[in-house]
Amino acid sequence: MHALDVVCFDPPFRFSRSAMRRFAEAKRARVVLAEEEQILAGFVILHREESAQGPVGYVVTLDVAPEFRRRGVATQLMREAERLAHKEGCLALALHVFTENHAAARFYAQDGFLRAHREEGFYGASRDAWVFYKPLRDSGD
Repeated sequence: MHALDVVCFDPPFRFSRSAMRRFAEAKRARVVLAEEEQILAGFVILHREESAQGPVGYVVTLDVAPEFRRRGVATQLMREAERLAHKEGCLALALHVFTENHAAARFYAQDGFLRAHREEGFYGASRDAWVFYKPLRDSGD
């Protein structure tokens, strides 16, 4: 997973190997892998977090290998993250996107995420993030 993160993100935005392990192995973590013929096509790490409004599924990272992009892998990973978050009683999904990452912002907006606010310095000095959230509907189960 760390090797794929290195491919997907520039140094200021990628995780160290130890941070990736901590995020993926945390008790509150759920990790979804997408594979094709035993090749890691992508993954998402989701954490269940508590907020003032109730439990939220926080998307720590979504990584898709370049050769698997534009094939629906990211969307499938997000559907599974959403399903897991809903199953665990989360009221919404939330995540951060670098303000200059327009492609990611478009992807999440098309997926039903709403841009909430800007968080200054989230990725370090002069590297702000947009906070996105997506309310989860009650599926009736």
